[in-house]
Amino acid sequence: MTRLENHTFRYAIINDNFTIESQNYNDHYAFLTSGRYNSDRFYEIIIDTGASKHSTAGFQQFQAYQRIKPSLINKTKAGTVTVQFGIGKSTSIGSTLVDTPIGTIEFHILPVDTPFLLSLSDMDKLGIYYDNTKNLLVSPNSKFPVSRRFGHAFLIWGIFLESLISSSFYSNPCFLNETELRRLHRRFGHPSAERLYNLLSKSGHNDVPREYINQINKFCDHCQKHRGPPQRFKFKLQDDSAQFNHSIIVDVMYIDNHPVLHVVDEATNFQAARWLQNISSKHTWDAIRACWIDVYIGPPDYIVTDAGSNFTGKEFHQCATSMAVCVKNIPVEAHWSIGLVERYHALLRRSYEIIYQELKGESLSRDNILQMAVKSINDTAGPNGLIPTLLVFGAFPRMTQLDPPALSII
Repeated sequence: MTRLENHTFRYAIINDNFTIESQNYNDHYAFLTSGRYNSDRFYEIIIDTGASKHSTAGFQQFQAYQRIKPSLINKTKAGTVTVQFGIGKSTSIGSTLVDTPIGTIEFHILPVDTPFLLSLSDMDKLGIYYDNTKNLLVSPNSKFPVSRRFGHAFLIWGIFLESLISSSFYSNPCFLNETELRRLHRRFGHPSAERLYNLLSKSGHNDVPREYINQINKFCDHCQKHRGPPQRFKFKLQDDSAQFNHSIIVDVMYIDNHPVLHVVDEATNFQAARWLQNISSKHTWDAIRACWIDVYIGPPDYIVTDAGSNFTGKEFHQCATSMAVCVKNIPVEAHWSIGLVERYHALLRRSYEIIYQELKGESLSRDNILQMAVKSINDTAGPNGLIPTLLVFGAFPRMTQLDPPALSII
């Protein structure tokens, strides 16, 4: 009381703040009140010189130990040991023998949330002692390393070294200084403050103030020179004129060293394919008619191709012009413009190989297998999660006899 009055008088004179720190008398009960020692992970053995008579272990930690090394509880020893903890008394439900680097120790299992506690009595029986200045458990013949975690000394167990390493990430927090934050900002390509903050939060650095990251972005020389204008909310309306058969992308791919004409509708990703006997302009146009124009709703408005000789030839353009089709040949420098069809090459090739291997004993031609591969792609997910068959025909494909009749989306 006198100490409090003295601080009150001093505060009134010099206006200084004082804090009287109270001692935490519950530190030695931290391993009892915490839910850390559950059955999720085994935390090895704590050297507890306060446990004078018996070595004990909580039942949940025993369950975690059982998953690593199967052990049994000797229930004939139930009730032989009663231990006084800060939470009260607890009576054993049995005992188990544990083979440790320092010898075989009998632990009495208690229905409490405590780790494995090595008693002073068992240490005397084994002839060992704990050297806290060097963090070693010393026996007459050897020395065993000890790790300090959560304010307690744990025996480092060779077979459970992985558990020690994983727990060290949580028991030893790391903090970033300003130099390290600037280095991360540069090495991640000068991201925005929001992106860098989210990245640090996901990696466990939740204590980094957001204003520090904003300050780094504000005074970064690269960000000042190359940062774009503030982003505004933008949206884009879908072009209603881009319907099925408005524009198709055509390319030639190879399956088992044989050329295949591959056609993809730009709006719906609906596909078609056909084997080619040769890659002449005339034969290529006939293949397009056979697999697309004469099968569906007629010639498209546009045919987009690469700069291959079979597509740039006069005969191909004359046949297309006769049906009022505009051909757009993409130059080599902009080959990415037909990336839609090229991304489906691998999918079509893989589908063909799977169907070919599964139906190897059947007498099916290459044309039938290719058509089955195209059908499987058209019946799977397309743009925005919608299957191309639904977008083109307005109905879901029936996969089995148990499926209901195809429903129209109209």
